[in-house]
Amino acid sequence: MRRFFCVSDRQSSYLQHAPCFRDRERKNRHPMNTTTGFDRSTLKKNSPLFWFTLLVPVAIIGIGINFILNPVGASTGFGIPIHDPAAFPFMWIKGIRDIFSGLVVLTFLLRGDRRTTAILFALAVLIPIGDGFVILSHLGFAPPIFIHWGTALYMAIVAAFLLRTE
Repeated sequence: MRRFFCVSDRQSSYLQHAPCFRDRERKNRHPMNTTTGFDRSTLKKNSPLFWFTLLVPVAIIGIGINFILNPVGASTGFGIPIHDPAAFPFMWIKGIRDIFSGLVVLTFLLRGDRRTTAILFALAVLIPIGDGFVILSHLGFAPPIFIHWGTALYMAIVAAFLLRTE
């Protein structure tokens, strides 16, 4: 049994410390868990929100694998076709980035960690927004921009649902 001692600001002597372990022990059963009910909420696998969230990391992992295995086709699908083999390493880097991004979100999602998944999702919205700006600067308002910004909108909506309290 842990014992806690109360220390008053006015008392400085070691002998004047009064034990008050019962009250503190009840309050500090989980000293690292100072979260509210919202922070502890989990995302269950039978929830539609879980499946709407799962869609993005699984898709981005698949896209990343495609960039590694098929850089020409993947870059065309991205909106900026690359046919020069000298540029393939950049496509592989993008593939690795996508796989990593998907795995990070997937890890917390599969743990049911709603809050962390929501924060990661909200921050990751910057990736398709930035990709959309790359398309905009090279092609203007071409169809691929709507895929990127549509993904960003979808992710923002899912993040908002993940962040809301129940």
